[in-house]
Amino acid sequence: MAGFFDKIKREVEDTLDWKKIKVIAGALHACEWDFNGGMMTPDPATGRAECVALMGEIESLTIQTEESVKDLANTLGLTIAGGVLAGPLGALTGYFLAGKRKEVCVLVALKDGRKFLAVMDQRIYQQMVALSMM
Repeated sequence: MAGFFDKIKREVEDTLDWKKIKVIAGALHACEWDFNGGMMTPDPATGRAECVALMGEIESLTIQTEESVKDLANTLGLTIAGGVLAGPLGALTGYFLAGKRKEVCVLVALKDGRKFLAVMDQRIYQQMVALSMM
């Protein structure tokens, strides 16, 4: 039973921590990267110490795919609250009222010639578009 709750906890933490970019392929190491303003750094668990500055360095951004995904933290909270307040019907209602978020797969080309394919939250993509205009 503890494994089940650990899995839910990890999923909620991943959903709440939307400032992650998952690099799939390309010139950057394929792993999860932390996005902080105009910088990308590999997840500390990888043991890598590189840093990629994005401000003024993005040549182009090309969306490859867009996908709506359930916001797990919001879904879990509304389902539990609905279940507590109104029983099974309330839990079902809470599940369907929960929001969705968009994830995009983007081909990023940097001015130094490097390219990489990454999956990110739509909010990060919007920030990258702003960085590409600087």
